[in-house]
Parts: sequence; C-alpha cells; structure tokens
Amino acid sequence: MITDNLPHKAPFKFADKIIEHSPGEMIVGLKFVSHNEPGLQGHFPDEPIFPGVLIIETMAQISGLCCNNTHTGGMLSSIERAKFSRPVRPGEIIKVTAKLETEFGAMARFKAQAHVEDELVAKAELTIVYTD
Repeated sequence: MITDNLPHKAPFKFADKIIEHSPGEMIVGLKFVSHNEPGLQGHFPDEPIFPGVLIIETMAQISGLCCNNTHTGGMLSSIERAKFSRPVRPGEIIKVTAKLETEFGAMARFKAQAHVEDELVAKAELTIVYTD
C-alpha cells in the first residue's frame, strides 16, 4: 500500500510506504531518511540528524492511515509519553508500527514506535482527530 491517501504533500509528507495494514487495528510504515531532507542542513551542520519532531510527525502520518477505510484525513491532536532513544541519521530507514488503542467519535488514540533496524529510536502515544 502506498501513502497516496495522505493529505500531506512534499516536503511535509514523511510516510513513504506502508508494508503492513490491518485496518482499524494496526499499521506498519516506512520513512526513508535521505541526505537532502528539509531541515537536515541546519540540524546539525556538522552532524545531521532527522529532527525528533519529524519522527513524531512520521509516526502521526502513518498512524492516521490505519483507519483510512473510514476516514480520509486527520490531524495530530495530542502527543503523550514521547521518548527518544537515539538520533536518526541520513541513509537510515525508520520503521513505524502503530497500534490503535481506542477510537471515540472522530478521534483515535495510537501507541506508536519507531525503529531503525531492530533498535527502538522513539515511541509515543498519539491522538489523531479525523477531519472528514
């Protein structure tokens, strides 16, 4: 599954590919961190890392696609218990796994984790508000 259903467009589309999807339950997607990502030039000039806020955005975009058979667009509403384990560098692939914890009305709460290879790099509890 590709990520064409995302309302986000370049340069703010961070979900590159969906590799597993059980609608309404869980989703797994990838972000290929390239050397020319917006923001890497200044974060940091001598040692570029993919900003943590963009890792959260990547997790939110992928999470929002979990329920895309019933919703077509959503926005990040809250971030709780976010933790970062290590920096993500250009050339790495972020694998996001998001599990739907609860859905209430036009809102859905997810537990999301981001890994590079088998190493946890970030995790958070995210709430998405669907806008359709």
